[in-house]
Amino acid sequence: MQLRYAFRLYPEPGQRAALARAFGCARVVFNDAVRAREERRAAVPAEDRRREGEVVAGIARRAVQCHGDP
Repeated sequence: MQLRYAFRLYPEPGQRAALARAFGCARVVFNDAVRAREERRAAVPAEDRRREGEVVAGIARRAVQCHGDP
């Protein structure tokens, strides 16, 4: 049973730009989510973190908007 595969991609220049944009957006969104979570944990007591889902939803909306750019 093979547990993993090794392969390489050789994208065309347009594909390379699209991949860079997508991964760049993902990195920005992830970093924003980590920052928002850390700020929220530092500012809000543990029993009052019910709105954390709303923060995550806002970050997800930003990811969709960022990824939607042509």
